[in-house]
Amino acid sequence: MRELTTLQTLEESQRLVAYLALQAIETNLEEDDGEWVIWVLRDEDRDKAREILTEYQDNPSDEKYDRAERKVRSVLKEAERLQKNRHQAERLKKRWEGSWWHSYPATYIYIALCGLVAALATDWSNIQPSHFGLPALCNNRDSPVYQALMIRTPYRYGEHSGVRRPEYLYAPGDLKVMGPKNREWIHLRADATIKSVAWSLRNGEIWRPISPAFLHFGVLHILFNMMWIKSVGGAVEYVRGTRRFIILCLIIAAVSNIAQLFWGGWNFGGASGVVFGLIGYVWMKGRTSPRDGLGLEQRTVVYSIAWLVICMTGALGPIANAAHLVGFLVGILIGARRAIWKKLPFAK
Repeated sequence: MRELTTLQTLEESQRLVAYLALQAIETNLEEDDGEWVIWVLRDEDRDKAREILTEYQDNPSDEKYDRAERKVRSVLKEAERLQKNRHQAERLKKRWEGSWWHSYPATYIYIALCGLVAALATDWSNIQPSHFGLPALCNNRDSPVYQALMIRTPYRYGEHSGVRRPEYLYAPGDLKVMGPKNREWIHLRADATIKSVAWSLRNGEIWRPISPAFLHFGVLHILFNMMWIKSVGGAVEYVRGTRRFIILCLIIAAVSNIAQLFWGGWNFGGASGVVFGLIGYVWMKGRTSPRDGLGLEQRTVVYSIAWLVICMTGALGPIANAAHLVGFLVGILIGARRAIWKKLPFAK
């Protein structure tokens, strides 16, 4: 490698290097104390490079040097695009032909985490029956896992005014809202619950609006939700990618959980809001953007809406209906957002 010349600015150095590259002369450009040194890599190119340098010094503003620079930039840009496409093709190939880790990792990790939470937040020494005699889950109110994942921080209250309420829980923020004399009525005040959640968020517990989606209170509850997560969620992650899938689930979980908090209070959990959100998303994707490769059979949509209505009747017991409905609507809006945007007057 031999030094060809030293120039004062990067711009003129790049113009000369670009022209040399079009003449099949390989060079290296380095900065040295504010100046730019051009090195010729092959000794056999040294004489030709010197001739070009002389021409350049005689007329550095010649248009051919500008054309050479534009040409080289275009080639480099195309090479970068091809490299990016090659990487994308490799990722798609792994997603299509690879293991679950390449196809839908977030789906399986979410299912595993829900199972782990159920195992850790359940008092297995005091199993109580749930639906159809199956065991209840996440019944250990003193479990750190349970307390960490509720939409607000719960603490056991115990007795007050001679009335035993061992099942009643309250959060630190509640006392600031209601005062210690009115603690027994705190569960009747929706605004107090909301303010206690805000108290948790101000204290850095930013996961609270999302974390109830990891809690399930019965075997059928978790099996039903995880079946849908595997089926619909796995399809969304497989087609749309892991990053988009995670963002979609986080948005649906946060909005549906906050809606349930406003509507029915803080004592709820489950992935049903996310499930209905994914159903709504895939349904709208199939209707508005079928080229994306997602869609649901009409009967599946009918069954889902029917199940949503049945849950609202109260026939199946206490259910987070607001989370179901709002999650479903959020999924529909996200899935149809492009079609909605195109119909807006200012978008035309």
